[in-house]
Amino acid sequence: MALESALNLLMVHADDHRPVLEEGLESETSQRHRREAQALPEHYWDEGGDPNDLGLQRWGVIAPEGPLGDELLGRIAPLIARRREQQGAEVLVLRAPSGMSQPEAARWKKRVFAAAAPPDELPRYQLILGDLGAISLATQRSQASDGLVGRLAFDLAEDYERYCEKLARWEEAPSDFDRGRCVFHTVHDGTAATAVGYRALVKPGLAAATERWERGRFPADRIEESGDRWDPSPDQLLEAARGERPGVLFTLSHGDGPPRGGWESGDHRRALQGAMSFGREGSLAGEDLRSQPFLPGGIWFMLACFGAGTPASSAYYHWLETLRELGQFRGRAEALLAGLPDDGDQPFIAQIPKSVLANPRGPLAFMGHIDLAWTYSFQELDDGVLSRPSKFTGVLRSALKRDRVGVAFRELYRYLGQTESELAALYDEESAATLRGGDYRPDLARRGHLWMLRQDLAAYVLLGDPAARLPIAAPQQAAAAAAPRGALRTAAPELPIGDVDELEEAIGRVMVGDESLKAIARDYDIGRRELRELVDTYTAAGRAALGITD
Repeated sequence: MALESALNLLMVHADDHRPVLEEGLESETSQRHRREAQALPEHYWDEGGDPNDLGLQRWGVIAPEGPLGDELLGRIAPLIARRREQQGAEVLVLRAPSGMSQPEAARWKKRVFAAAAPPDELPRYQLILGDLGAISLATQRSQASDGLVGRLAFDLAEDYERYCEKLARWEEAPSDFDRGRCVFHTVHDGTAATAVGYRALVKPGLAAATERWERGRFPADRIEESGDRWDPSPDQLLEAARGERPGVLFTLSHGDGPPRGGWESGDHRRALQGAMSFGREGSLAGEDLRSQPFLPGGIWFMLACFGAGTPASSAYYHWLETLRELGQFRGRAEALLAGLPDDGDQPFIAQIPKSVLANPRGPLAFMGHIDLAWTYSFQELDDGVLSRPSKFTGVLRSALKRDRVGVAFRELYRYLGQTESELAALYDEESAATLRGGDYRPDLARRGHLWMLRQDLAAYVLLGDPAARLPIAAPQQAAAAAAPRGALRTAAPELPIGDVDELEEAIGRVMVGDESLKAIARDYDIGRRELRELVDTYTAAGRAALGITD
Protein backbone atom coordinates (compact mmCIF):
# COMPACT_ATOMS: atom_id res chain seq x y z
CA MET A 1 0.00 0.00 0.00
CA ALA A 2 1.48 3.35 -1.04
CA LEU A 3 1.67 5.82 1.82
CA GLU A 4 0.10 8.55 -0.29
CA SER A 5 -3.01 6.44 -1.00
CA ALA A 6 -3.82 5.78 2.66
CA LEU A 7 -5.75 7.87 5.14
CA ASN A 8 -3.30 8.54 7.96
CA LEU A 9 -3.93 9.63 11.53
CA LEU A 10 -1.58 11.81 13.59
CA MET A 11 -2.12 10.10 16.98
CA VAL A 12 -0.07 7.66 19.04
CA HIS A 13 -0.68 5.76 22.29
CA ALA A 14 0.64 7.85 25.18
CA ASP A 15 2.47 4.95 26.85
CA ASP A 16 4.47 3.30 24.05
CA HIS A 17 4.19 6.05 21.39
CA ARG A 18 3.16 3.56 18.74
CA PRO A 19 0.64 4.87 16.18
CA VAL A 20 -3.01 4.06 16.75
CA LEU A 21 -3.05 3.36 13.01
CA GLU A 22 0.31 1.83 12.15
CA GLU A 23 -0.03 2.20 8.37
CA GLY A 24 -3.23 4.18 7.99
CA LEU A 25 -6.57 3.02 6.68
CA GLU A 26 -6.02 1.46 3.29
CA SER A 27 -7.78 3.44 0.60
CA GLU A 28 -9.18 2.28 -2.71
CA THR A 29 -8.92 5.80 -4.12
CA SER A 30 -5.66 5.11 -5.94
CA GLN A 31 -7.21 2.03 -7.53
CA ARG A 32 -10.15 4.01 -8.88
CA HIS A 33 -8.00 6.90 -10.08
CA ARG A 34 -4.73 5.77 -11.63
CA ARG A 35 -2.84 9.00 -11.39
CA GLU A 36 0.22 10.37 -9.67
CA ALA A 37 -0.07 12.47 -6.52
CA GLN A 38 0.35 16.10 -7.44
CA ALA A 39 0.77 19.43 -5.69
CA LEU A 40 -1.51 22.26 -6.75
CA PRO A 41 0.06 25.66 -7.39
CA GLU A 42 0.39 27.88 -4.33
CA HIS A 43 -1.93 30.89 -4.33
CA TYR A 44 -1.89 33.76 -1.90
CA TRP A 45 -4.54 36.45 -1.72
CA ASP A 46 -5.89 39.02 0.69
CA GLU A 47 -9.53 39.70 1.41
CA GLY A 48 -10.83 43.09 0.31
CA GLY A 49 -11.01 46.22 2.38
CA ASP A 50 -8.69 46.59 5.34
CA PRO A 51 -9.25 43.51 7.50
CA ASN A 52 -6.58 44.61 9.98
CA ASP A 53 -8.30 47.91 10.86
CA LEU A 54 -10.11 47.47 14.19
CA GLY A 55 -11.98 50.72 13.66
CA LEU A 56 -13.62 49.29 10.56
CA GLN A 57 -13.89 45.64 11.58
CA ARG A 58 -14.54 46.06 15.32
CA TRP A 59 -13.57 43.76 18.18
CA GLY A 60 -15.95 42.10 20.62
CA VAL A 61 -16.20 39.45 23.32
CA ILE A 62 -18.44 36.40 23.77
CA ALA A 63 -18.47 35.25 27.40
CA PRO A 64 -20.37 32.47 29.19
CA GLU A 65 -23.59 33.24 30.98
CA GLY A 66 -23.61 33.43 34.78
CA PRO A 67 -20.89 34.01 37.43
CA LEU A 68 -18.13 32.37 35.36
CA GLY A 69 -18.64 34.87 32.55
CA ASP A 70 -18.66 37.74 35.05
CA GLU A 71 -15.33 36.65 36.47
CA LEU A 72 -13.67 36.12 33.09
CA LEU A 73 -14.81 39.51 31.83
CA GLY A 74 -13.28 41.08 34.93
CA ARG A 75 -10.01 39.26 34.33
CA ILE A 76 -9.65 40.64 30.78
CA ALA A 77 -10.99 44.13 31.57
CA PRO A 78 -7.64 45.79 30.67
CA LEU A 79 -7.71 44.15 27.22
CA ILE A 80 -11.30 45.29 26.66
CA ALA A 81 -10.32 48.85 27.58
CA ARG A 82 -7.31 48.67 25.27
CA ARG A 83 -9.36 47.49 22.30
CA ARG A 84 -12.04 50.11 23.02
CA GLU A 85 -9.42 52.83 22.73
CA GLN A 86 -7.88 51.33 19.60
CA GLN A 87 -11.12 51.02 17.69
CA GLY A 88 -12.57 54.31 18.91
CA ALA A 89 -15.86 52.67 19.92
CA GLU A 90 -17.41 50.63 22.70
CA VAL A 91 -16.66 46.91 22.77
CA LEU A 92 -19.70 44.69 22.19
CA VAL A 93 -19.91 42.04 24.92
CA LEU A 94 -22.37 39.17 24.47
CA ARG A 95 -23.20 36.26 26.76
CA ALA A 96 -23.75 32.82 25.24
CA PRO A 97 -25.31 29.70 26.78
CA SER A 98 -23.18 26.60 27.21
CA GLY A 99 -23.59 23.37 25.30
CA MET A 100 -25.08 24.74 22.09
CA SER A 101 -25.17 22.26 19.19
CA GLN A 102 -24.31 23.33 15.65
CA PRO A 103 -27.95 24.14 14.73
CA GLU A 104 -28.46 25.95 18.03
CA ALA A 105 -25.27 27.96 17.55
CA ALA A 106 -26.39 28.95 14.05
CA ARG A 107 -29.73 30.10 15.43
CA TRP A 108 -28.03 32.06 18.25
CA LYS A 109 -25.84 33.78 15.69
CA LYS A 110 -28.85 34.93 13.67
CA ARG A 111 -31.15 35.85 16.51
CA VAL A 112 -28.75 37.19 19.15
CA PHE A 113 -25.40 38.11 17.65
CA ALA A 114 -26.71 39.63 14.41
CA ALA A 115 -29.35 41.62 16.29
CA ALA A 116 -26.96 43.01 18.90
CA ALA A 117 -25.80 46.01 16.85
CA PRO A 118 -26.19 47.64 13.43
CA PRO A 119 -24.45 45.55 10.75
CA ASP A 120 -21.50 47.93 10.40
CA GLU A 121 -20.92 47.84 14.16
CA LEU A 122 -20.94 44.08 14.66
CA PRO A 123 -17.42 42.92 15.54
CA ARG A 124 -15.69 40.77 13.00
CA TYR A 125 -12.95 40.09 15.57
CA GLN A 126 -14.53 37.97 18.31
CA LEU A 127 -12.80 36.68 21.44
CA ILE A 128 -14.55 33.74 23.12
CA LEU A 129 -13.85 33.24 26.82
CA GLY A 130 -13.87 29.89 28.59
CA ASP A 131 -13.25 26.22 27.90
CA LEU A 132 -15.35 24.04 25.59
CA GLY A 133 -17.70 23.14 28.43
CA ALA A 134 -18.46 26.84 29.00
CA ILE A 135 -18.99 27.83 25.37
CA SER A 136 -19.24 25.00 22.88
CA LEU A 137 -16.95 24.29 19.97
CA ALA A 138 -20.04 24.53 17.75
CA THR A 139 -20.42 28.17 18.78
CA GLN A 140 -16.84 28.94 17.76
CA ARG A 141 -17.28 27.15 14.43
CA SER A 142 -20.50 29.00 13.68
CA GLN A 143 -19.01 32.42 14.48
CA ALA A 144 -15.84 31.61 12.50
CA SER A 145 -17.80 30.93 9.31
CA ASP A 146 -17.48 34.63 8.50
CA GLY A 147 -15.83 36.12 11.58
CA LEU A 148 -12.24 36.30 12.84
CA VAL A 149 -12.62 34.26 16.01
CA GLY A 150 -10.23 33.23 18.77
CA ARG A 151 -10.66 31.71 22.22
CA LEU A 152 -8.98 32.10 25.59
CA ALA A 153 -9.35 29.07 27.87
CA PHE A 154 -7.30 28.50 31.00
CA ASP A 155 -7.64 26.32 34.09
CA LEU A 156 -6.32 29.08 36.36
CA ALA A 157 -8.32 32.31 36.34
CA GLU A 158 -5.16 34.37 36.81
CA ASP A 159 -3.81 32.99 33.52
CA TYR A 160 -6.32 35.19 31.69
CA GLU A 161 -4.60 38.17 33.28
CA ARG A 162 -1.14 36.81 32.46
CA TYR A 163 -2.06 36.48 28.81
CA CYS A 164 -3.51 40.00 28.63
CA GLU A 165 -0.42 41.44 30.30
CA LYS A 166 1.84 39.63 27.82
CA LEU A 167 -0.19 40.84 24.87
CA ALA A 168 -0.16 44.45 26.10
CA ARG A 169 3.58 44.32 26.75
CA TRP A 170 4.34 43.19 23.20
CA GLU A 171 1.95 45.72 21.67
CA GLU A 172 3.42 48.60 23.65
CA ALA A 173 7.05 47.59 23.10
CA PRO A 174 7.36 45.38 19.99
CA SER A 175 10.72 44.00 18.94
CA ASP A 176 13.13 46.05 16.85
CA PHE A 177 13.18 43.36 14.15
CA ASP A 178 11.34 44.25 10.97
CA ARG A 179 10.93 40.62 9.88
CA GLY A 180 10.02 37.46 11.74
CA ARG A 181 11.58 34.03 11.46
CA CYS A 182 9.75 31.03 10.02
CA VAL A 183 10.46 27.52 11.33
CA PHE A 184 9.10 24.20 10.00
CA HIS A 185 9.63 21.39 12.50
CA THR A 186 8.85 17.75 11.69
CA VAL A 187 9.06 14.88 14.15
CA HIS A 188 10.56 12.16 11.93
CA ASP A 189 9.49 9.24 14.11
CA GLY A 190 9.44 6.63 11.33
CA THR A 191 5.64 6.34 11.18
CA ALA A 192 3.60 6.38 7.99
CA ALA A 193 1.59 9.47 8.99
CA THR A 194 4.57 11.74 9.64
CA ALA A 195 6.32 10.40 6.53
CA VAL A 196 3.30 11.32 4.39
CA GLY A 197 3.00 14.66 6.18
CA TYR A 198 6.60 15.50 5.46
CA ARG A 199 6.48 14.48 1.80
CA ALA A 200 3.08 15.97 0.97
CA LEU A 201 3.04 19.04 3.21
CA VAL A 202 6.26 20.13 4.88
CA LYS A 203 8.74 19.47 2.09
CA PRO A 204 6.74 21.09 -0.75
CA GLY A 205 5.60 23.84 1.60
CA LEU A 206 9.21 24.61 2.50
CA ALA A 207 10.21 24.59 -1.15
CA ALA A 208 7.39 26.93 -2.18
CA ALA A 209 8.01 29.32 0.73
CA THR A 210 11.75 29.39 0.03
CA GLU A 211 11.23 30.05 -3.66
CA ARG A 212 8.97 32.98 -2.84
CA TRP A 213 11.33 34.20 -0.14
CA GLU A 214 14.13 34.34 -2.70
CA ARG A 215 11.90 36.54 -4.88
CA GLY A 216 10.94 38.77 -1.96
CA ARG A 217 7.39 37.39 -1.80
CA PHE A 218 7.56 35.54 1.53
CA PRO A 219 8.21 38.16 4.25
CA ALA A 220 10.45 36.21 6.62
CA ASP A 221 13.91 37.07 7.89
CA ARG A 222 14.80 33.46 7.16
CA ILE A 223 13.13 30.09 6.71
CA GLU A 224 14.44 27.22 8.80
CA GLU A 225 13.84 23.49 8.73
CA SER A 226 14.10 21.75 12.08
CA GLY A 227 13.89 18.14 13.24
CA ASP A 228 16.52 15.43 12.94
CA ARG A 229 15.66 12.87 10.24
CA TRP A 230 16.92 9.91 12.27
CA ASP A 231 16.90 10.85 15.93
CA PRO A 232 13.94 13.12 16.83
CA SER A 233 14.15 14.79 20.22
CA PRO A 234 12.18 17.44 22.10
CA ASP A 235 15.46 19.30 22.63
CA GLN A 236 15.59 20.12 18.90
CA LEU A 237 12.23 21.85 19.02
CA LEU A 238 13.01 23.66 22.26
CA GLU A 239 16.22 24.98 20.77
CA ALA A 240 14.50 26.10 17.57
CA ALA A 241 11.80 27.94 19.55
CA ARG A 242 14.17 29.70 21.95
CA GLY A 243 15.25 32.60 19.72
CA GLU A 244 14.55 36.24 20.61
CA ARG A 245 13.23 37.19 17.18
CA PRO A 246 9.44 36.72 17.10
CA GLY A 247 8.25 34.43 14.36
CA VAL A 248 5.97 31.64 13.25
CA LEU A 249 6.44 27.96 14.03
CA PHE A 250 4.77 25.11 12.15
CA THR A 251 5.09 21.64 13.68
CA LEU A 252 4.04 18.25 12.35
CA SER A 253 3.87 15.35 14.77
CA HIS A 254 1.62 12.81 16.37
CA GLY A 255 -0.48 13.89 19.34
CA ASP A 256 -0.77 11.61 22.35
CA GLY A 257 -3.99 9.66 22.55
CA PRO A 258 -4.96 7.29 25.37
CA PRO A 259 -2.55 4.60 26.62
CA ARG A 260 -3.52 1.10 25.57
CA GLY A 261 -5.00 0.52 29.01
CA GLY A 262 -6.85 3.84 29.02
CA TRP A 263 -6.32 7.00 31.05
CA GLU A 264 -6.07 6.72 34.82
CA SER A 265 -8.57 9.53 35.33
CA GLY A 266 -10.21 12.50 33.68
CA ASP A 267 -7.53 14.79 35.12
CA HIS A 268 -4.84 12.56 33.64
CA ARG A 269 -6.51 12.75 30.23
CA ARG A 270 -6.82 16.55 30.38
CA ALA A 271 -3.19 16.96 31.37
CA LEU A 272 -1.68 14.72 28.69
CA GLN A 273 -4.02 14.14 25.76
CA GLY A 274 -2.72 16.04 22.76
CA ALA A 275 0.85 16.21 24.09
CA MET A 276 3.41 16.40 21.28
CA SER A 277 4.89 12.95 20.67
CA PHE A 278 8.58 12.42 19.84
CA GLY A 279 8.42 8.65 19.47
CA ARG A 280 10.99 6.82 21.57
CA GLU A 281 12.04 10.11 23.18
CA GLY A 282 8.66 10.60 24.84
CA SER A 283 6.45 13.67 24.63
CA LEU A 284 6.32 17.39 25.31
CA ALA A 285 3.38 18.11 27.59
CA GLY A 286 1.83 21.41 28.53
CA GLU A 287 3.57 21.55 31.90
CA ASP A 288 6.95 21.30 30.12
CA LEU A 289 6.25 24.56 28.28
CA ARG A 290 4.63 26.65 30.98
CA SER A 291 7.66 28.65 32.13
CA GLN A 292 10.68 28.23 29.87
CA PRO A 293 11.19 30.51 26.85
CA PHE A 294 9.23 29.08 23.93
CA LEU A 295 8.52 31.16 20.83
CA PRO A 296 8.31 34.53 22.67
CA GLY A 297 5.77 36.81 21.01
CA GLY A 298 5.30 34.29 18.20
CA ILE A 299 2.56 32.23 16.58
CA TRP A 300 2.49 28.42 16.71
CA PHE A 301 0.61 26.18 14.29
CA MET A 302 0.62 22.62 15.66
CA LEU A 303 -0.62 19.83 13.38
CA ALA A 304 -1.35 16.76 15.54
CA CYS A 305 -4.32 14.85 16.90
CA PHE A 306 -5.95 16.65 19.83
CA GLY A 307 -3.22 19.33 19.70
CA ALA A 308 -5.72 22.10 20.43
CA GLY A 309 -8.24 20.04 22.38
CA THR A 310 -10.70 17.17 22.61
CA PRO A 311 -14.36 17.44 21.55
CA ALA A 312 -17.37 15.77 23.15
CA SER A 313 -17.86 13.59 20.10
CA SER A 314 -15.95 13.00 16.89
CA ALA A 315 -17.19 14.55 13.65
CA TYR A 316 -15.67 11.72 11.63
CA TYR A 317 -17.22 8.49 12.85
CA HIS A 318 -20.27 8.21 10.60
CA TRP A 319 -18.34 9.30 7.50
CA LEU A 320 -15.56 6.82 8.17
CA GLU A 321 -18.18 4.12 8.51
CA THR A 322 -19.82 5.23 5.26
CA LEU A 323 -16.51 5.08 3.40
CA ARG A 324 -15.73 1.68 4.90
CA GLU A 325 -19.10 0.34 3.77
CA LEU A 326 -18.38 1.66 0.26
CA GLY A 327 -15.11 -0.27 0.22
CA GLN A 328 -12.93 2.86 0.46
CA PHE A 329 -11.10 1.81 3.63
CA ARG A 330 -10.41 -1.31 5.59
CA GLY A 331 -10.60 -1.21 9.37
CA ARG A 332 -12.98 -0.43 12.22
CA ALA A 333 -13.80 3.19 12.96
CA GLU A 334 -14.72 2.40 16.57
CA ALA A 335 -11.10 1.76 17.50
CA LEU A 336 -10.22 5.37 16.70
CA LEU A 337 -12.62 6.99 19.16
CA ALA A 338 -11.04 5.89 22.43
CA GLY A 339 -9.50 9.32 22.99
CA LEU A 340 -12.86 11.06 23.23
CA PRO A 341 -14.46 11.93 26.58
CA ASP A 342 -16.64 9.33 28.25
CA ASP A 343 -20.34 9.92 28.76
CA GLY A 344 -20.76 12.88 31.10
CA ASP A 345 -17.20 14.17 30.65
CA GLN A 346 -16.66 17.68 29.38
CA PRO A 347 -14.75 18.48 26.18
CA PHE A 348 -11.63 20.54 26.80
CA ILE A 349 -8.89 22.71 25.34
CA ALA A 350 -5.51 20.92 25.53
CA GLN A 351 -2.83 21.74 28.05
CA ILE A 352 -0.16 22.68 25.51
CA PRO A 353 -1.96 25.80 24.21
CA LYS A 354 -3.15 26.68 27.71
CA SER A 355 0.43 26.56 29.01
CA VAL A 356 2.21 28.39 26.20
CA LEU A 357 -0.38 31.17 26.02
CA ALA A 358 -0.18 31.72 29.79
CA ASN A 359 3.62 31.64 29.63
CA PRO A 360 4.95 35.25 29.77
CA ARG A 361 7.76 34.11 27.44
CA GLY A 362 5.47 32.17 25.14
CA PRO A 363 3.56 32.87 21.91
CA LEU A 364 0.63 35.24 21.45
CA ALA A 365 -1.48 32.79 19.45
CA PHE A 366 -1.84 29.07 18.83
CA MET A 367 -3.55 27.25 15.96
CA GLY A 368 -4.30 23.58 16.17
CA HIS A 369 -6.75 20.73 15.80
CA ILE A 370 -9.63 19.69 18.04
CA ASP A 371 -10.45 16.03 17.31
CA LEU A 372 -8.56 13.38 15.37
CA ALA A 373 -6.21 15.09 12.89
CA TRP A 374 -6.03 13.34 9.53
CA THR A 375 -3.92 13.94 6.47
CA TYR A 376 -7.07 15.03 4.62
CA SER A 377 -6.45 18.71 5.34
CA PHE A 378 -3.42 18.78 3.05
CA GLN A 379 -3.91 15.62 0.96
CA GLU A 380 -7.36 15.29 -0.56
CA LEU A 381 -8.72 11.93 -1.73
CA ASP A 382 -12.07 12.79 -3.32
CA ASP A 383 -10.66 12.91 -6.88
CA GLY A 384 -7.41 11.01 -6.82
CA VAL A 385 -4.60 12.07 -4.49
CA LEU A 386 -4.14 15.82 -4.43
CA SER A 387 -1.62 17.58 -2.15
CA ARG A 388 -2.31 21.20 -1.20
CA PRO A 389 0.35 22.55 1.18
CA SER A 390 -0.65 26.14 0.35
CA LYS A 391 -3.49 25.85 2.87
CA PHE A 392 -0.90 26.08 5.62
CA THR A 393 1.92 28.11 4.08
CA GLY A 394 -0.65 30.82 3.31
CA VAL A 395 -1.40 31.10 7.03
CA LEU A 396 2.30 31.50 7.83
CA ARG A 397 2.86 34.10 5.13
CA SER A 398 -0.09 36.17 6.28
CA ALA A 399 1.13 36.16 9.88
CA LEU A 400 4.66 37.09 8.80
CA LYS A 401 3.43 40.12 6.89
CA ARG A 402 1.93 41.25 10.18
CA ASP A 403 -1.70 40.52 9.50
CA ARG A 404 -3.63 40.02 12.70
CA VAL A 405 -3.80 36.32 13.53
CA GLY A 406 -7.53 36.18 12.86
CA VAL A 407 -6.83 37.27 9.29
CA ALA A 408 -3.97 34.78 8.97
CA PHE A 409 -6.12 31.90 10.24
CA ARG A 410 -8.73 32.86 7.65
CA GLU A 411 -6.29 31.66 4.96
CA LEU A 412 -7.00 28.10 6.10
CA TYR A 413 -10.70 28.54 6.77
CA ARG A 414 -11.47 29.79 3.28
CA TYR A 415 -10.75 26.26 2.01
CA LEU A 416 -13.53 25.09 4.29
CA GLY A 417 -15.90 27.35 2.36
CA GLN A 418 -14.69 25.94 -0.95
CA THR A 419 -15.30 22.37 0.24
CA GLU A 420 -18.77 23.20 1.51
CA SER A 421 -19.62 24.82 -1.84
CA GLU A 422 -18.51 21.68 -3.67
CA LEU A 423 -20.64 19.51 -1.38
CA ALA A 424 -23.64 21.78 -1.87
CA ALA A 425 -23.22 21.54 -5.64
CA LEU A 426 -23.22 17.73 -5.47
CA TYR A 427 -26.39 17.65 -3.37
CA ASP A 428 -28.05 20.20 -5.64
CA GLU A 429 -27.18 18.14 -8.71
CA GLU A 430 -28.68 15.04 -7.11
CA SER A 431 -31.84 16.89 -6.10
CA ALA A 432 -32.35 18.33 -9.60
CA ALA A 433 -31.82 14.92 -11.22
CA THR A 434 -34.30 13.30 -8.83
CA LEU A 435 -36.97 15.86 -9.71
CA ARG A 436 -36.42 15.21 -13.42
CA GLY A 437 -36.83 11.49 -12.83
CA GLY A 438 -33.54 10.66 -14.48
CA ASP A 439 -31.24 7.75 -13.72
CA TYR A 440 -28.83 9.55 -11.42
CA ARG A 441 -26.27 7.69 -9.37
CA PRO A 442 -24.47 9.96 -6.89
CA ASP A 443 -20.77 9.40 -6.33
CA LEU A 444 -21.09 8.43 -2.69
CA ALA A 445 -17.37 7.83 -2.29
CA ARG A 446 -16.51 11.31 -3.53
CA ARG A 447 -19.13 12.78 -1.24
CA GLY A 448 -17.77 10.84 1.74
CA HIS A 449 -14.20 11.98 1.11
CA LEU A 450 -15.35 15.59 0.76
CA TRP A 451 -17.21 15.32 4.05
CA MET A 452 -14.08 13.97 5.73
CA LEU A 453 -12.11 16.90 4.30
CA ARG A 454 -14.79 19.32 5.48
CA GLN A 455 -14.78 17.90 9.01
CA ASP A 456 -10.98 17.93 9.16
CA LEU A 457 -10.74 21.60 8.15
CA ALA A 458 -13.58 22.63 10.48
CA ALA A 459 -11.75 21.14 13.47
CA TYR A 460 -8.89 23.66 13.31
CA VAL A 461 -9.24 26.50 15.80
CA LEU A 462 -7.45 29.69 16.76
CA LEU A 463 -6.58 30.15 20.43
CA GLY A 464 -5.60 33.60 21.67
CA ASP A 465 -6.85 37.07 20.79
CA PRO A 466 -7.66 37.14 17.05
CA ALA A 467 -6.52 40.79 16.96
CA ALA A 468 -2.99 39.88 18.09
CA ARG A 469 -0.24 40.18 15.52
CA LEU A 470 3.44 39.36 15.24
CA PRO A 471 5.19 42.10 17.29
CA ILE A 472 7.64 43.27 14.65
CA ALA A 473 8.05 46.64 12.95
CA ALA A 474 5.76 47.00 9.95
CA PRO A 475 7.84 46.66 6.73
CA GLN A 476 6.16 49.80 5.36
CA GLN A 477 7.37 51.69 8.43
CA ALA A 478 10.97 50.71 7.78
CA ALA A 479 10.69 51.72 4.13
CA ALA A 480 9.10 55.06 4.96
CA ALA A 481 11.73 55.80 7.60
CA ALA A 482 14.47 55.32 4.99
CA ALA A 483 12.89 57.70 2.46
CA PRO A 484 14.53 61.13 2.00
CA ARG A 485 12.48 63.77 3.81
CA GLY A 486 12.68 66.06 0.81
CA ALA A 487 10.86 63.51 -1.33
CA LEU A 488 7.67 64.01 0.62
CA ARG A 489 7.93 67.79 0.47
CA THR A 490 8.40 67.65 -3.29
CA ALA A 491 5.37 65.37 -3.71
CA ALA A 492 3.14 67.36 -1.36
CA PRO A 493 4.27 71.00 -0.92
CA GLU A 494 0.93 71.97 0.69
CA LEU A 495 0.52 69.67 3.64
CA PRO A 496 -3.02 69.02 4.89
CA ILE A 497 -1.74 68.23 8.41
CA GLY A 498 0.34 70.91 10.16
CA ASP A 499 4.05 70.59 9.43
CA VAL A 500 6.09 67.63 8.19
CA ASP A 501 6.73 66.29 11.69
CA GLU A 502 3.04 66.24 12.54
CA LEU A 503 2.20 64.61 9.22
CA GLU A 504 4.81 61.89 9.76
CA GLU A 505 3.48 61.34 13.27
CA ALA A 506 0.00 60.70 11.89
CA ILE A 507 1.33 58.39 9.16
CA GLY A 508 3.42 56.51 11.70
CA ARG A 509 0.37 55.88 13.89
CA VAL A 510 -1.50 54.45 10.91
CA MET A 511 1.41 52.17 10.03
CA VAL A 512 1.74 50.84 13.56
CA GLY A 513 -1.86 49.68 13.23
CA ASP A 514 -2.84 49.73 16.91
CA GLU A 515 -5.50 52.43 16.43
CA SER A 516 -8.35 52.80 14.00
CA LEU A 517 -7.94 54.99 10.93
CA LYS A 518 -11.10 56.79 11.98
CA ALA A 519 -9.69 57.72 15.40
CA ILE A 520 -6.37 58.94 13.98
CA ALA A 521 -8.07 60.99 11.29
CA ARG A 522 -10.27 62.61 13.92
CA ASP A 523 -7.21 63.60 15.99
CA TYR A 524 -5.72 65.47 13.00
CA ASP A 525 -8.99 66.84 11.65
CA ILE A 526 -8.66 65.11 8.29
CA GLY A 527 -10.84 62.72 6.32
CA ARG A 528 -10.11 58.99 6.55
CA ARG A 529 -9.77 58.62 2.78
CA GLU A 530 -7.38 61.59 2.53
CA LEU A 531 -5.26 60.22 5.38
CA ARG A 532 -5.13 56.79 3.72
CA GLU A 533 -3.99 58.42 0.44
CA LEU A 534 -1.23 60.27 2.31
CA VAL A 535 -0.04 57.00 3.87
CA ASP A 536 -0.01 55.31 0.45
CA THR A 537 1.95 58.21 -1.09
CA TYR A 538 4.46 58.19 1.75
CA THR A 539 4.89 54.42 1.53
CA ALA A 540 5.36 54.54 -2.23
CA ALA A 541 8.11 57.16 -1.86
CA GLY A 542 9.90 55.01 0.68
CA ARG A 543 9.69 51.93 -1.50
CA ALA A 544 10.98 53.89 -4.48
CA ALA A 545 13.92 55.15 -2.44
CA LEU A 546 14.79 51.57 -1.52
CA GLY A 547 14.37 50.31 -5.07
CA ILE A 548 11.39 48.14 -4.12
CA THR A 549 9.07 47.67 -7.07
CA ASP A 550 6.72 44.97 -5.67
